[in-house]
Amino acid sequence: MTEIRRLGKRAIGAAALAAEACLESVGVPSPSALLLLGHMRSGSTLLLHLLMTNPEVAALGERGAAYACRADFARLAVAARLAGAAPFRRLRYVADQINHDGLTPDASLLQDRRVRILFLLRRPQPSISSILELYRVHYDAPWSVSRAVDYYVGRLRALMKLGQSLPGPTSAALIRYESMTDSPQRTLEALRTFLGLRQGFSPTYATYPFTGKSGDPGPNIGAGRIFRPRPVTLIDSGSCELERAARVYAECASFLERFDLRA
Repeated sequence: MTEIRRLGKRAIGAAALAAEACLESVGVPSPSALLLLGHMRSGSTLLLHLLMTNPEVAALGERGAAYACRADFARLAVAARLAGAAPFRRLRYVADQINHDGLTPDASLLQDRRVRILFLLRRPQPSISSILELYRVHYDAPWSVSRAVDYYVGRLRALMKLGQSLPGPTSAALIRYESMTDSPQRTLEALRTFLGLRQGFSPTYATYPFTGKSGDPGPNIGAGRIFRPRPVTLIDSGSCELERAARVYAECASFLERFDLRA
């Protein structure tokens, strides 16, 4: 069964590459893959919706699909075109949000000329509090503080490792959650410049069939605008677990500073 699935994925990938080649033959270029590499509750779902306010960017929500080869980028592009019922639409980017190590492409694939990367980072206290609330409200099995911190710390270390593999700041940008919510216009303009787009992004956005179902399941994402997060405290700010998360956050933020859009 595993071999059948593998052959099926190869066939779909080959078909997607062939479809892109046909589009290129009639003057419709293949878009770049814009990968949002963050952690849960880093604002990746919000950013994906903001990106889609530009007509040259398409997405399908958080796909939960692994990227193992270049054909997977073609699959993303073809699927985004079909979902938008616009197979001949000229796109500069097709985007996906990836918040888990098992779905993240390896370092060599991230260096593909077709890939642009947006790292997302949020401070530990609100991130971990929001993860705990997410699993308490929306899932049957609430997470412990230790499990949430383990995930957060592990994911930030993985992002640092990926950042180390990239050739330079032109291939990736770091977006901090606090910049998106506190100064959205400035952040979105810096993002427009980084992506080389003529038209910018709007801080208000449309909703889609995947909104609230793929990615952030909370009510705010369906409002179509940026919210400043309300204070959520589910962990003691003086706990050893939070101190562990804070140390890794400081290390990660310092390491990824060369990609920071504010720089």
